[in-house]
Amino acid sequence: MKHIYHLFFCLLCTLTSCNEEEIEATVPAYLKIDDMSVRITDPIQGSASDKITDAWVFINDQLVGAFELPAVVPVLQTGNVNLKIRGGVFNNGLSNQREIYPFYDFYELDTVLNAEEVMESFPDKDGILQNDPTVEYQPRAIFDEAWTGEDFEAGINFIVNPASDTNILRVTDQSRVFEGSASGGIFLPAGFSFAEVYTPPFSDIPTNGTAVYMELNYRCTHDFTVSIYTNNRNQQFSVVNFRASSEWNKAYVEFSNVFASLFSATDFNIAIGLRKPINDNAELLLDNLKLINY
Repeated sequence: MKHIYHLFFCLLCTLTSCNEEEIEATVPAYLKIDDMSVRITDPIQGSASDKITDAWVFINDQLVGAFELPAVVPVLQTGNVNLKIRGGVFNNGLSNQREIYPFYDFYELDTVLNAEEVMESFPDKDGILQNDPTVEYQPRAIFDEAWTGEDFEAGINFIVNPASDTNILRVTDQSRVFEGSASGGIFLPAGFSFAEVYTPPFSDIPTNGTAVYMELNYRCTHDFTVSIYTNNRNQQFSVVNFRASSEWNKAYVEFSNVFASLFSATDFNIAIGLRKPINDNAELLLDNLKLINY
């Protein structure tokens, strides 16, 4: 009987020792990522405003996971590693469509991660330590199509729908401006119900499913819709509806599949419109609209 107890004790010690070794071998390092930011490398890229909601973390090109910000990310692989982080966004403003934004490049760093230590600062490409990882637009992202966007700094390129009950104005009241000296404003008073503006027509855009997005900042009292007109505005296709927002918000509107489904169209206009109860007063402020593709 003593031999049995001795054997059991030896087995227990062995198992305990193995478990302790396994636990010690898997103590992680940590990345503390409160936010991510965007760095502009060419004026044609426009505003650096962003709404990066998630950090997609890769170690040695293996996905660790996608983490809602702010986050403390455990990393089991320690020592010399290659760290890459990509910015994730709400596709079309929808929290159930969290995706890597295809036009933001990797944040990349060769570094040393030590178990139990927390990495809290991230050197940028100039080697300057930043509180948060900074990403840039992909070098091959195209911003110079026929209609590239609208920041309202120099004027207004939007065209007002003839059926619209109001115009779009260049607003310089700083309480209504997102950044810079001006934003765009659509004001729809009581007694009127419909407003819509659209871009000049364009046709040089990928229709093969390649990534195409429009970024915009907005603030609005009522819901509004982003849509596409085709073929000299003979057809209109709704893309996404945005809810009212009392604070400035940022959206990433995906057009990839929409343009792919309209491959035979001769031209396009991107439209922004709203309808409201006739007795309401509505206000829609816009800024930093930019169309990007590969």
